[in-house]
Amino acid sequence: MRPLALALLTALLATPAIAAPPEIRAYPSAPLHSYPLDSVHGVQGLVVHNIAVVNTTGAPLTIEAVDLELLREQSVVDRRTLDGAVLTAAAKRGAALQAAGMIDAIGFQFGDVLGRPPAKLAAAPVLASGQALLITDQVFGWTGKRDALRVVVRSTGGGETAMRVLPLAATAPEARYAFPMKGVFYVQAAPSLNTHHRWVVPEAFALDIGQLGAGGLSYRGDGARFADYYVYGQPVLAAADGEVVQVISDQVEDATAVRKPGESQQAYFGRIQRWQGALMAKGLDALGGNLVIVRHPWGEYSVYAHLKPGPAAVRVGQAVKAGQLLGHVGSSGSSTEPHLHFHVCDAPSALACVGLPVAFTNVENPLALLPGAIQSGDMVVTK
Repeated sequence: MRPLALALLTALLATPAIAAPPEIRAYPSAPLHSYPLDSVHGVQGLVVHNIAVVNTTGAPLTIEAVDLELLREQSVVDRRTLDGAVLTAAAKRGAALQAAGMIDAIGFQFGDVLGRPPAKLAAAPVLASGQALLITDQVFGWTGKRDALRVVVRSTGGGETAMRVLPLAATAPEARYAFPMKGVFYVQAAPSLNTHHRWVVPEAFALDIGQLGAGGLSYRGDGARFADYYVYGQPVLAAADGEVVQVISDQVEDATAVRKPGESQQAYFGRIQRWQGALMAKGLDALGGNLVIVRHPWGEYSVYAHLKPGPAAVRVGQAVKAGQLLGHVGSSGSSTEPHLHFHVCDAPSALACVGLPVAFTNVENPLALLPGAIQSGDMVVTK
């Protein structure tokens, strides 16, 4: 019996352990929020900002393919397969971002998708134990219903196929907010894909609000002074009842951020990139400038940023009503001309949060044939 028992033990020890699948993480995770690309025709758009595949198996893994599947009632309606050169390019981009320190510098964009401390990003789809592959900015569009995104990771090297289902928000946001200004305004940037907000997690559904005057310009004269801008100094109002949880009012406005008369677009863009880099080095609060954040009874937070410096109109802990004065439009923080930056998110921070879609009770687009979600470039009138 003893030789037989020894043989059985030897055989068991020689049998490979059952492989575990890699871990799939997402930021933001669930629910994911779409936004209308075309409200009239029922076209929805989704940006999946971050998906990480983390090798937690204890052995090297080669990621062969990642399938992104949009589901309707558990059936696959749309499938995108990332493999080969696409996965290699994603790995190189992620590793380069981490090597440059950007994963830490703009941590609000990546959240906890790589864990704490963050996993090391591999420069190829071959992951040593503990390494990760980061996939960013996957865009989808559709008509009809979609209720979840399923991520399927296929790998070789001993790991099983991994799968994770990320629900999509089932309904459009309830219209709980009033527009934070009164009058006629130009929405410079909205959640549309062709402007910057949609690609940044905390402000994915944000609005940059300005005004236009004669000639369709946002300023009088040459636009070299803040006072030249039609929107500068306009009252900013609470969008809903709530409690003030953060106030910053001592940030200066930097007139050098305004585009100079005769400055080419290319020269201006390069100058602003350098300026924003220096601003980021001062910390996250420097980006929003003077701001007010209000917590609402249903657990969301509204953010009003780039306000004029000066004595604050409200204080932390103060209860406010919809329509109450919070401050005035300015150009503090990372602002290239006077405007109000407004967004709603899930935490009491301008950037350390996840942006949420918002619907308003009191605006319409006078140039649109039918009501619809606000897009970049829209004119809006408060009712």
